[in-house]
Amino acid sequence: MVLYRRDSERPDPIGYDKSKAARLMKQYELDALIVSSPENVFYASGLPVRHHATNPILFALRNQYPSVAIIHADGEESLVVWDIYDRNLTWIRDTRGCLTPKDALRALKRFLKKRKVTDGTIGIESTLPFYITNFLKGTFPQASLKIGDDLLLDLQLVKSEEEIRRITESTRMAEVAISNMIAATKPGISDLELIQLGKKSILDEGAEGWDHFTFSIGESDPEAPGTGIKVKQNDLVRYDIGAFYQGYVSDVNRYCYVGENIPPKVKDPVDAIIQVQNACEKAIKPGVDPKEILALSEKTWREAGRQDSFIIMAHSVGLRTEEFHFFDPMHGGQARKFEKGNVLDLEAWTLIQNFGTVGNEDTYVVTETGCKRISTLEMKIFQK
Repeated sequence: MVLYRRDSERPDPIGYDKSKAARLMKQYELDALIVSSPENVFYASGLPVRHHATNPILFALRNQYPSVAIIHADGEESLVVWDIYDRNLTWIRDTRGCLTPKDALRALKRFLKKRKVTDGTIGIESTLPFYITNFLKGTFPQASLKIGDDLLLDLQLVKSEEEIRRITESTRMAEVAISNMIAATKPGISDLELIQLGKKSILDEGAEGWDHFTFSIGESDPEAPGTGIKVKQNDLVRYDIGAFYQGYVSDVNRYCYVGENIPPKVKDPVDAIIQVQNACEKAIKPGVDPKEILALSEKTWREAGRQDSFIIMAHSVGLRTEEFHFFDPMHGGQARKFEKGNVLDLEAWTLIQNFGTVGNEDTYVVTETGCKRISTLEMKIFQK
């Protein structure tokens, strides 16, 4: 059973580039690459499989009706999708429906046999479900399985103009939420009230939802907000928010001090962190080794008069909040130099007694000649 909406038109690829995929498949010596994670299936097909789709039914039922995409050696693609779902919602035309996980496995077998890669090298993402991996091993014992995560990063780290537009809009939505939350911050208001306001702001701006809502009042745990704690005079409030817009996320952080005068022990390190961000922005350009930027950040921190330790990260943002860490190849994969079209967050933190971590975070895009800040919020500690 196949259903198509009569009024629907197939979408164009958002970031996926068939020619680039073919070059990378050859470089990594893969005959096929199989992906099933929501972010990678979305990237490869445009199918609304993410957790914040308008109706996230494909995400909710993925255990019964798995969506699986195959990238072939020539960059063409095949797709397994829930049998009753509208296949005009993807640009992939070579599709097969499934009504059970076993149906999905049978479809994968047909696709791979059709392409005659049963004894070739099949790439898989490291998060591919075990039952699929086990099926591939048992069905194609002559084939070699190889992790394809680095290839996927090579495909995704350089953003298309449309991807940059979506990330920029997602960033704007997150910043509207932060601005509205700061405006409402006052003694007596609870974290639950501020979070509710922030989430409403994101939806009102047109986002499908939020990617994360890291939030703290005073020394409360920012990773586990929503305890009902209330703002008091002289509290430092943290807002670290990401919106989810048309499949792409954002990540922005600001602080607000509730009181007449921001303590120098809080303001001074944040001012130094902003100097570090600005220095990095000026130095990043295509071809630059991230190690050079990391060294520059440490030099700028010391030149700002800081002798304490701090942490700085430059992480790619797009399909996920932290796609790749440029300053930490062991954490993010193989080392990579900056390229035109990279979208990344520069964030830095230090620990201040009685206030916890303080810092700043903004989003940037690498241009043909340099680096440009996407974030528009003023770079400072706000005050109420």
